Amino acid sequence: MKPVKYLTDKEVKKVLSSFWQDDPFHIRNRAIVIFALNTGLRVSELTGLDVGDVLNGHIRKELEVRKEIAKGRRERIVPLNEKARQVIKELLDFNESKGYKLSENAPLFVSRRGTRISSRQVENIIKRLREDSEIDVSITPHTLRHSFATKLMKKGAGLRVIQELLGHKNLSTTQIYTHVDREELERAVNLI
Repeated sequence: MKPVKYLTDKEVKKVLSSFWQDDPFHIRNRAIVIFALNTGLRVSELTGLDVGDVLNGHIRKELEVRKEIAKGRRERIVPLNEKARQVIKELLDFNESKGYKLSENAPLFVSRRGTRISSRQVENIIKRLREDSEIDVSITPHTLRHSFATKLMKKGAGLRVIQELLGHKNLSTTQIYTHVDREELERAVNLI
């Protein structure tokens, strides 16, 4: 089984510190990365989110991934941790400051033109981040999803939990996260 590509904690810190403050959309770009790392959403699900998916008078504690945007039309619930809720608050403030709509049906992640951001635009943002952070791992939106799942696995979450959070139909798809990395091998040998 080929190991999945994911970001280590060190690489995540490096990526998050490489945002371009001179870019007027750095708040949105940062929100995309942090939200993806803390929810494990597919890029199509991320770009399909509406303001109403995360806001109902207050920032929701759970995200209902609607069947309209979910792969295979499989709805699921993803709890939003504090990091995800905080970055959504920052994003909503940013959207409001730019004059973007905050109505229930308005896109959550907005392009520079004021329309829903596309998957390709997210891919380009992440590609540029990888170049600017100068890390050796290729980063795609799916790498962020793998990083989410790998972190859950390392923190002791069970395969069924990870399967549910990722929206996988089959448990066998989720089993790719049971890989053993070199850090784990080294830790095990050092126990002797």
